Amino acid sequence: MSTNTLSLQVLFKSLKVLGRNLLPWLFAVIVAALLGSLLQSTVNFFNVLEMGAYATWQDWLRTVTKDLTTFAPFYGLLVGVAFLLAFPVALWLARKWPRWQSALLCLSGAVGLAVAFVVANKVAAAPTLIAATRSVVGFVSMMSTGAIGAWVFTLTSGKPEYGARKVFSWLYLVFPVVVLVSAFGIHVLMRPDRQVEIDDYPLQNYRVATIGAGLEHPWAMVHLPDGRRLVTERGGNIRIIDLDGALLQQALEGVPDVVVGEQSGLLDIVLSPHFERDKTIFLSYSCGTIKANNLCVGRGELDGVTLKDFRRIFQALPLKDTTLQFGSRIVFLPDDTLVVSIGDGFDFREDAQDLSNHLGKLIRLNRNGSVPDDNPFVGQPGKRPEIFSYGHRNPQGLFFHTESGLLYESEHGPYGGDEINIIEPGVNYGWPIATFGINYPGSNISPHEDHPGVQPPIKHWTPSIAPSGIVVYQGDAFAEFNGDLLVSGLAARGVFRLKLEDGKVVSVQRLFHELDKRIRDVIVGKEGELYLLTDHAPGEILRIEPNRR
Repeated sequence: MSTNTLSLQVLFKSLKVLGRNLLPWLFAVIVAALLGSLLQSTVNFFNVLEMGAYATWQDWLRTVTKDLTTFAPFYGLLVGVAFLLAFPVALWLARKWPRWQSALLCLSGAVGLAVAFVVANKVAAAPTLIAATRSVVGFVSMMSTGAIGAWVFTLTSGKPEYGARKVFSWLYLVFPVVVLVSAFGIHVLMRPDRQVEIDDYPLQNYRVATIGAGLEHPWAMVHLPDGRRLVTERGGNIRIIDLDGALLQQALEGVPDVVVGEQSGLLDIVLSPHFERDKTIFLSYSCGTIKANNLCVGRGELDGVTLKDFRRIFQALPLKDTTLQFGSRIVFLPDDTLVVSIGDGFDFREDAQDLSNHLGKLIRLNRNGSVPDDNPFVGQPGKRPEIFSYGHRNPQGLFFHTESGLLYESEHGPYGGDEINIIEPGVNYGWPIATFGINYPGSNISPHEDHPGVQPPIKHWTPSIAPSGIVVYQGDAFAEFNGDLLVSGLAARGVFRLKLEDGKVVSVQRLFHELDKRIRDVIVGKEGELYLLTDHAPGEILRIEPNRR
């Protein structure tokens, strides 16, 4: 008999042993899931405290209870898969070293769970899906829940190599089933209610034309005075659309090199307020390398199909090793300064409250990249002078409304908690101390939806719509929209119209949902027509006009 055949037979016998110990395995999974949920809740809670937030033990208890109904089922699934794959290997090794069986099972539980963390991150395309594992100490601590669960398995299964012993009481049979069913039921009942929007905009009210078909993840667009349009593609090109709406093959030359990743690349483009005189274009883009990057802002002069004399005027610090959550919107204020949004980089959310760095901030710069003297933190030791506001997660929309003097911002939450904010200098917008969102696996980020010293949003969404572009509509084509906020939604595949009264949202209407496109940005044209950039590859620009008959 070959060695491979013998190994397969031994492994098969180990799987049979595990099958005869199904209830002990299930009990071990539940214990590990409960411990992991408790640990995750506590780590997140103390992270919030370290940022200076106020919280009580009652807040901690409430967080733990919520996580047991939302995060524990997910973690139990992860643990269960890890144990199913790891325990047979440990039992197979235990046939060679029977004295070390318990130790091998505990080791396999920890290592199997560590592998599960890594695989889950890859599948979810997230640097760290479970927040508590972002640090080495947290990662090892969460691994230990697998070891403890495996130890429970060794205590309750008897000696696996001689077969499973009988269930020692009816409670042992009922307990795992009751816990799992209860947790799942409570999880379903406690999921956030969907916020109901008013009826969609009727399809017969508008018509759609496609321009610039064949774009690769278009991110932003500007209209040139001569009627042409420039569009950034996240992959690193600036494409030209001619007067007839055709996409030219030749891309703009002189564009900076960018780091292309999950959400990184060439991002926003805006024209100088004095473009007809100075021909200056401003870009935001990811710069550096895959392992050391952040948002950069630069400027150059348009000369035909070339961007001349391009130079970087700002780089966000510190550099990070993720290619997620750059923010990157640029808007000019009436005083000729520009505000730029910067995301928290996903794994670095606590930095949004740290004024010594640029992550999770809006910054304000002069045109040459220098710092305006009246920025709110100028001259304060340990604080970046460029910072204009802070406590942001992934702010991808900015619009300054000239008539009201208000600066509007749209911001991605995590799992829920998307926001619309009115930005004021020096103000803390809360992330991650106060949020309506939770982590993607279901655990709480903070016990607070609001907090003293934090400016609440004027609108939030749970579940997420993934807001990106934002604009205040001004025009004649859709006269009924005048003065309303229009927000593009990626996940929601549409545009949201927010009617405002005294700075408060009084109604919400979903527009263009039947197009079924991820809408990256919404732009108002010279005649009041709308342009929607679709986040696809290939993507396109949709021109929306009223359907007058």
